[in-house]
Amino acid sequence: MNPTSRRSFLKWSAAAPLGLTSLGTLREGISPAQAAELPDLLRSAIVVDAACPLVHPGRGEQAFSEYLDQMLQGGVSLALGTVASIESFEETLQSLYAYYPLFEKFRDRVLHGKTIEDVRRAKAEGKVAVLFHFQGSGMLDYELGRLALFKELGVGVIQLAYNWKFLVGDGCTERTDCGLTDFGRLVVKEMNRLGIVVDCSHTGYRTTLEAIELSEDPVVFTHSNAWALCPSKRNIKDDQIEAVAGKGGVVGVNAFPAFLTKGGEASLSTLLDHVDYMARRVGVEHVGLGLDFTVSGGMESYIRYRYDPETYPPPPWSFPPDIASPDMIPAIARGLRSRGYDDEAILGVLGGNMVRVFERVWSKAR
Repeated sequence: MNPTSRRSFLKWSAAAPLGLTSLGTLREGISPAQAAELPDLLRSAIVVDAACPLVHPGRGEQAFSEYLDQMLQGGVSLALGTVASIESFEETLQSLYAYYPLFEKFRDRVLHGKTIEDVRRAKAEGKVAVLFHFQGSGMLDYELGRLALFKELGVGVIQLAYNWKFLVGDGCTERTDCGLTDFGRLVVKEMNRLGIVVDCSHTGYRTTLEAIELSEDPVVFTHSNAWALCPSKRNIKDDQIEAVAGKGGVVGVNAFPAFLTKGGEASLSTLLDHVDYMARRVGVEHVGLGLDFTVSGGMESYIRYRYDPETYPPPPWSFPPDIASPDMIPAIARGLRSRGYDDEAILGVLGGNMVRVFERVWSKAR
């Protein structure tokens, strides 16, 4: 964390009207005046969900349309749609192609987001900008030049690995922890050059630290929680949180129950505990949302993706009832207010912090 960020956070936390004195408990309720302020605050927010596996054409037109409505009800202006994770180059291209008819059919509610200007236009027009996001880099094979193609097609964020060992480095549930490969180093440098955000969620501990150190640009964990509160292989440790913040990056908190708590009941409150923890450790300006709402594809999908049972409980999966879908995102704003976060902090967590990183990286095509 840089000194300016720390001074900003300390100044904010000291001035917070309700204070932040204990993890795991909501402080006093929202006053009538504060409750009245929230709708205006939400109307001004650019809400970003940095992990949206349900924004995928493979679910069909009706499901895509219904999920758009849920996101609009929750105020979402930018959704990072998961195009692919372990899929091949050919499968990935097919998925990318399948988005375009949906963008056309539902153009009254959605647009293809490739730039921050697109995101701001979506906000102004009451639409959702969908940005292409890869949750894995396997579709590159050993072809570094494919990154330029994907950038041209609108891929703005690429996650290095998806749980397993990839050509760029190890995933977070892989038995080994070998760090970035030589090819992985080339990939990070080329992503920097092209203006593609490096995403370290699902990626192995050593690989993430080496990628953050190597990157010239801020790096994100689009959808990861604090290991200190929930020791899961999918969550990140304090030095990872500090490293990404030190590079100016952001961690998006994840609503998947197995990554919120071990042994307890997952809820909006436990999600906010992770926000609190990271805000105190590195500053609230390094925290965002990557809620990762998903539905189980059953055991066939579970086996195909080779999920580690210790990390991913077998399906069916369900989310906390008070933060189960994107239309419930306003509850996060209310919860943050009740814990003493001011307008600037809430706007940042809802999406402003992610926008800051995306704008910086996407505007730099070297």
